Amino acid sequence: MPVDLPGVVRLRDQREALTLRTILTAARRLFAESGYARTPIRRIAQEAGVSPQTIYTCFGSKAGVLTGLVDLMDDVAGMPDLMAALEGTTDPDELIGLLALAARRLREHCGDILAILNSGAAVDPDIAATRAEGTRRNRLGVEMVVERIRATGHSVDVKATDIAVALMSDGVHDSLVIDAGWSHDDYEIWLRRTLGSALVASPASRRADQAE
Repeated sequence: MPVDLPGVVRLRDQREALTLRTILTAARRLFAESGYARTPIRRIAQEAGVSPQTIYTCFGSKAGVLTGLVDLMDDVAGMPDLMAALEGTTDPDELIGLLALAARRLREHCGDILAILNSGAAVDPDIAATRAEGTRRNRLGVEMVVERIRATGHSVDVKATDIAVALMSDGVHDSLVIDAGWSHDDYEIWLRRTLGSALVASPASRRADQAE
């Protein structure tokens, strides 16, 4: 059975999936256009073709809708499928490849949601809390992969999780893809190679460490 990260809501498995996705898609568009603070629940309801009460029933508040965007982001980026692939993988190169693919998918398909969270976190506590939840989930995923690699008996840097999170950060992606004009293919290939070099010691390195 696929294993979800704690807190991940698999929209496809919920009976209300279509309504939830419709609401979240509308909120995603409106938050990107007008900003979180300037988008009232009634406007999201109008855009989604539902009543405001339906939104309150599904999400509790506008902050709940924002948190739902993190769930949508996971779903759109295919995180449940990647988690299922992770569950059946023990090869370190493949595990690191899944990390690189996850980072690529999130930014390629959900860059607008990440921009909403990153730009608003400093001024809005709701956005800051939601961004923190996204960061928590990301770190849990990285830790899971690092521990799986370590369990295979490979020598893994003691700060591997910190290193991977830094390499997979928005700033590194934006510097390479937005500023330098790399394609997402270029970014994924570079990230996979760099993560592999940074996290897992080569056989030569392991022999040198053992000789010291």
